[in-house]
Amino acid sequence: MPVPGPVPGPGAVPGPPGAAVVGRVEAAVAALGEVASLPLRQQVAVYTDAHRTLQETLATIEER
Repeated sequence: MPVPGPVPGPGAVPGPPGAAVVGRVEAAVAALGEVASLPLRQQVAVYTDAHRTLQETLATIEER
């Protein structure tokens, strides 16, 4: 007799990310466009923030 798999729970509703998420990604991309004019330490912070924003956004997409 086959062993039943896990019972799927309610999943995320498929569809595009919310406006807040899109706004965060757009802000991160805009900040990358200005990074060349910043001192090196601030550049690292901008890259780190953009990376974190994109990771979080992609994680929500993977959940859908």
